[in-house]
Amino acid sequence: MTPASPTQMSAQIKLLARESGFDLVGIARVEPSRYEREYRDWVAAGKHGEMHYLEKGVEERMDLRKKFAWAKSVVCVGMAYSQGEPKAQGLPPPQSLGLIARYTQGRDYHKVMGGKLKQLEASMRQSLGELQVRTYCDTGPILERELANLAGLGWVGKNTLLIHRQHGSYFVLGEMVLDLELEADLPELNHCGTCRRCAEACPTGAIEGGGYSVDARRCISYLTLEHRGAIAEEFLPAMREAGYVAGCDICQEVCPFNRAHPPAEPGASVEEILAWNEADWDRSTRGRAFRRAKLHMWQRNARIVQSSSTRRGAP
Repeated sequence: MTPASPTQMSAQIKLLARESGFDLVGIARVEPSRYEREYRDWVAAGKHGEMHYLEKGVEERMDLRKKFAWAKSVVCVGMAYSQGEPKAQGLPPPQSLGLIARYTQGRDYHKVMGGKLKQLEASMRQSLGELQVRTYCDTGPILERELANLAGLGWVGKNTLLIHRQHGSYFVLGEMVLDLELEADLPELNHCGTCRRCAEACPTGAIEGGGYSVDARRCISYLTLEHRGAIAEEFLPAMREAGYVAGCDICQEVCPFNRAHPPAEPGASVEEILAWNEADWDRSTRGRAFRRAKLHMWQRNARIVQSSSTRRGAP
């Protein structure tokens, strides 16, 4: 039997990825990162905050072949996440509601994506034979947005999220590193143009210089889900106004490429969060992406939002 060509294998893998439930799929070659200097400077400046795992495995992030000498191609996939229930336009959140970013809704995306990647791997082995594989979903030293851009899934926007012309940015990424020589897709061009809406809308000014760089230490998503200690006084007014207790979607909501996805901000009762004990927290967060925030963080965030609600309700 004549071995399948790179073009044939790429087409087969994309078909199997769609059948496995992925909304987006593309293929990139394994090559050194174009952003090594920018990444190293960002970490050196401490803009990753307390996410110390980003300091590790830098050599591997910059070139996957440093860890996997056999790596030749990366299959990049995207999976749209829950849109939630549309909120009333032009109205502040209800006084007792703490907002929650969409990507944290539903089952933990790491588990959902991981299951689909395992299904895809099994289908590929059945169709293409034995192969070497390593899968990722926001869980290891891999520059997934750069690879997804090279695979044609979108471009890295000024808010540093991957943006697709039709799907916007409400999707999560996964990767499959392979030892197969596949036909790669063309990188997606950047379509942000002169738009600065995300940078201008960020309440804490986390998007620096008009775009393409985010100081995590100022990002509400980071502050609510990753930062363990007290939140600096300078950020409290903006966080009260934003109203989030877990994550933040503001820079995505204002993006023109998300127009097809009406703003939706599911929330949680601030009063209930403040009344939680450890068992309540465990029951409410089990199997969810927002479990990264421990009980004391949820209640810290809820107190910030509650102080805003109290002021709004004051005569």
